[in-house]
Amino acid sequence: MQRAKIYMPFAFKHCRAYVCSKMRKAITILFFTLFLNALTAQEVFYPVESWQYSQAYRNNFTAWRPVKTDAQLNRLARPLYHVVHDTDKVIEIVDEQHSYSKPLFRYFYQMQDAFYKVQEPGKYALIINPVFHFASGRSDTSMIYRNTRGAEIFGNIGGMERGIGFYSYFTENQEQYPIQYRALPDSLNFVPNEFFYKPFKKKGAVDYFQARGYVTFSAAKNIVKLQFGHDKHKIGQGYRTLILSDYAPQYLFFKINTDVGKVHYQNLFTQFTDNGPILSNILYGKKYAAFHRLSFDLRPNINIGINEMIVFDRIDSTQSNQFDFNYLNPVIFYRSIESNLGSRDNSLMALDFSWRIKNRYVVYGQFLLDEFNLKFLKTEPNWWANKYGYQFGMRGINAFKIKYLDILAEYNHVRPYTYSHKRPTQSYSHFNQALAHPLGANFSEAIFEVKYSLGRKWHLQSSLIFARTGRDSFLNGRNYGGNILRSYDSRATEFNSVMYMGKRSDLFLYDLCISYMPRYNWFVDARINYRQFAGNNNLFFSLGLRLNANLRKFDY
Repeated sequence: MQRAKIYMPFAFKHCRAYVCSKMRKAITILFFTLFLNALTAQEVFYPVESWQYSQAYRNNFTAWRPVKTDAQLNRLARPLYHVVHDTDKVIEIVDEQHSYSKPLFRYFYQMQDAFYKVQEPGKYALIINPVFHFASGRSDTSMIYRNTRGAEIFGNIGGMERGIGFYSYFTENQEQYPIQYRALPDSLNFVPNEFFYKPFKKKGAVDYFQARGYVTFSAAKNIVKLQFGHDKHKIGQGYRTLILSDYAPQYLFFKINTDVGKVHYQNLFTQFTDNGPILSNILYGKKYAAFHRLSFDLRPNINIGINEMIVFDRIDSTQSNQFDFNYLNPVIFYRSIESNLGSRDNSLMALDFSWRIKNRYVVYGQFLLDEFNLKFLKTEPNWWANKYGYQFGMRGINAFKIKYLDILAEYNHVRPYTYSHKRPTQSYSHFNQALAHPLGANFSEAIFEVKYSLGRKWHLQSSLIFARTGRDSFLNGRNYGGNILRSYDSRATEFNSVMYMGKRSDLFLYDLCISYMPRYNWFVDARINYRQFAGNNNLFFSLGLRLNANLRKFDY
C-alpha cells in the first residue's frame, strides 16, 4: 500500500540543488556577520524545569503583555543585573525580593540567592551556588533515597552592553528509586530523565552524573538571540507537550530566536543518541534533529505557532554519523517540500495555540501530525499510518481571585505508531527515551494539577493523572504501536489500528508535595506518591532537603 504525507504545495521543488547552494552561502554569511559584528550580552536562561523558570512562567500570566522568548521570560525569573539606589551609592543586585541577607563569614550569602558573587559592573559577574538534595523514604517494603551534591555557576563576561552570558550545572547522584520505576534502568539501561548509570550498592540503586551548561549572546541589535550548549528544552504551554518535552536527558544544541514585531521564529539544531543497547566503554550512535517554530500574535492575547521537527541520521558507507548541513537551512517546511523527491528522515509537523483571558487564565492546545493519507483518513480512519495526536488544556493563575492559587486541567491523546519510524534509530527519541510524551503513543490522558503558596514560605503542589494505554504483551511481541522505539514495519495491523489495542492498561497516579522554604531556594519537602498501573498498586513517601535543586517528577 502506498503511503503518503501531507506536504506544503510550493513550486520550487525542482530547484533543489540551486536552492541548497544559495541557502548554504547565505547562512554562512549570516553566521559570520552575527558573530563578528553584532554580539551583545544575554541573560542566563534557567532550565525549563527549575523553580525560577516556573515562577517566571507564572509571573508572565499577570504581565500586561505576554512574553515570547526565553530571554524575556528569564527577566521575570531573576535578572542578572538590577540597579537600585541605596543612599548615595548605586548597588547592582540579583533580585529585589531576595536581595539582602545577613552575610555568612562576610563573603558568603551577601544576597539570599547567591552563595558567592563577584562582579565588576560593565565587565563581568560570577555567581556560584552549591546544589544538594538529600531525601529518604519508603516504597512499599523497601527504602528509597536520593543523595545529590553539586554546584551551579552562572554569570556574564563582558558586561550587559557587550558580552556573553553563561550557565553551568553539574551534580553527582546516588539514588534508590521507588519500586515502580526500577524497571526502566533494568530493562532499557537508563535512569529516567538521565544518561548512563552504574549500579550502586544494593540492587535497584543507581549512581550517575549530571552536567548541563550553555552560553548565550545576542546579535542584530537584540533581535536575534543565540544559545549554544548542552541542555534540554520544552515547546508548549501545558503540563505535558506533544512537540518537545524535558523528559529525555540533556543534549547538544544550538538555538536561534528571532523576534520581529508580532512574529517570533525559533530554530533549534540538536544532536541525540541513537536507540539501541546502552553499554559502557563504547561509542554510542548519533542522530540529529532540526526544529523550526514560527509563531505570531493574532491579537495581544492570542498566539499561534507552526512547528516542523525532523529527526535524521547519515549512517552509511560514506557518511557515518555526520550532520547533514542542508538542515541548517532556516526556512520552515523546506525539508517537507523536498521530501517528495525521496527522504528516509522522520518528519513531523504541529500546530499550537494559546489564548490568554484577563491575564488570569489561558486556554492552550496542540495538534501533532506525524503522517496520514487524506483519502484514507476519510475512508479508513483506522489505517495504521494515520498518526497524529492532540492536546487541549487550561491554566488558571490566581484562580477564582485567590492569590497564589494555580490550577491546570489538560487532556492528551496520541494514536498508535505516532513518533515511530521505519528505521528505529530515527524514532522521535533520545537515549531510549521519548522526546515528547513519556507514555510514547497509543494512549489518552487527563491531568489535574493544583499549586498553592501560603506567603513566601509554604508551598503545596498536587497532581492527579488518569491515563489509558495500549501496550505490547512483551518486548519483542506483536507491535501495537505504543512503543515508539520499535519499527512500524513490525506493526500488528494494517487497517484496524484502533486506540488502546494490545494489552489495555489503565494508569492512576496521585502525587502530593508540601514544601517549606526557610530561605530563598532552600526547601524542606514532605511527599507522598501513589501509583496504580496494570493491576499493581505502589505507594511511596519521603522527606527531603534541597538547595538549588529541582524536585524530581514521578508522573508516568
